Amino acid sequence: MNACLICGSITENQNFLCKECEKFALFCERRCPKCGNFTLTPDEPECFSCKGKKLHFDKIFSLFIYSGSISKLISEMKYGKVRSIAEILGRYLAGNAPLELIENRTVIFPPMRFLDKFLRSFNQAEILADRVAKAHDLKFDPKLLKKVRKTAHQAGLDYEERTKNLQDAFALTRSVKGESFLIVDDVCTTASTIEEIAKLLKKNGAKSVNGLTLARRTPYFG
Repeated sequence: MNACLICGSITENQNFLCKECEKFALFCERRCPKCGNFTLTPDEPECFSCKGKKLHFDKIFSLFIYSGSISKLISEMKYGKVRSIAEILGRYLAGNAPLELIENRTVIFPPMRFLDKFLRSFNQAEILADRVAKAHDLKFDPKLLKKVRKTAHQAGLDYEERTKNLQDAFALTRSVKGESFLIVDDVCTTASTIEEIAKLLKKNGAKSVNGLTLARRTPYFG
């Protein structure tokens, strides 16, 4: 038996949340088939978020909506610096990721600057990515991407500001020509981070780039 990560109650079936706290963990079920954002029209090829935009990633899948129990856990993981939460959520993400999204891909993640990683003591996206790669026997390349420019915190910025903030912030350490990638991250807000990395990969000859995140922010849920 496991203990609920929110309230400490005993959970069933190896879950990380008890039945009561699980009620406040919302799966992102009505998602855009392209960018993965929560949408009221999931049968359309594009949603209000990605319609008309030139995007370099092929597809993004987010497991949860960033709200309730999930947002609380992610905040505790990142700002409370609780590595064990990242490991538990990483295993859960790996067990619930669509196979067609991840198979035959090299797994990567958005890198942090050395100082930022040092202060937190870990990069939660790296842990999530590592768990996904190990669970599905995928190639994991933690050194492919490096952050070459300091950026402002993305929180509070709109899509255009986030895009400008991340411009030329990443660089590659090797050739990626003809390779397919899976970018794993904890939260997707505007998809600007995944898009910037996908743009860099495609510019250098990558064949395909998908994104996988634990949660997705949406204006429909606070």
